[in-house]
Amino acid sequence: MDKYKYALALPPRPVPWPVRTQVLFGGFFNQFGWLFFGFGMIFAWIFGLSADFSPARFALSESETTQGTISDIQGTGASENDTPVYANHFVFRVERNEAEYFGVSYTTGQRYSVGQTVPVQYLANNPDVSRIEGARGGEFSAWVLCLVGIFPVIGLIFIFAGMRRGIKGNRLLQNGKIGQGRLVDKSPTNTRINNRTVFKLTFEFEADDGMPYQAIAKSHLTENLEDETWEQLLYNPKTPNEAVLADNLPGAPDIDESGNIYATNPARSLGVLILPAIALIIHGTIFLYVINPL
Repeated sequence: MDKYKYALALPPRPVPWPVRTQVLFGGFFNQFGWLFFGFGMIFAWIFGLSADFSPARFALSESETTQGTISDIQGTGASENDTPVYANHFVFRVERNEAEYFGVSYTTGQRYSVGQTVPVQYLANNPDVSRIEGARGGEFSAWVLCLVGIFPVIGLIFIFAGMRRGIKGNRLLQNGKIGQGRLVDKSPTNTRINNRTVFKLTFEFEADDGMPYQAIAKSHLTENLEDETWEQLLYNPKTPNEAVLADNLPGAPDIDESGNIYATNPARSLGVLILPAIALIIHGTIFLYVINPL
């Protein structure tokens, strides 16, 4: 069996915080996830703030109906299936309050005309919330948000997968037992990164209990995992199936020949925080702005 590539110290090993950050937030899954989530949320906000959630609001509160009058009709510039969406402004009166209220409902295609009498539904305890019966309370149907919401959800799935890999990597980097695995299977996946196929590589190794176990690695840079007959890995001695190849750790932390775990360039470690920070700051600010009036 080949000599260990990295002369890692016995666990627990000191892992500097720049390296922990690099492993936790680095790697394709994490960075792609934050990028996809950040861009996807832009469209989720755009369509979400204009989506019609009035059916749920009226279903959860007591409402009343009265007659209203269309006061103005305006084009919104939006369309559904190439049919323009119109904003129908209306006015109605609540006699018990001796007050007039104004509202707007949306239709795909022009259904009403100025001066037309329409049935209006409003919340009994808050007449400022109203809609024309049969029309939408938002510019778009709620199902539109379901469509655009797929993209940030996909981003979150990648983030979740990346964070799990990062947590596992940090845990094994600090406390993992050193082992060596031999490649026993290599098969292509349906994923491509930078026009390169991602392969699933299976390594077999023997743990302290003398039993064979497998460590799985997925990478498009397979040359990093095939340059040695035996690849060094770290595994959990209590559950040896929890293992990671040293050359496949998320964020590719630096390990010198003496086994020292360090960050060659701290700026690189901070760089993996750029996308998460941008996404959280922008969308956190929007979130606070949206809920502030509520």
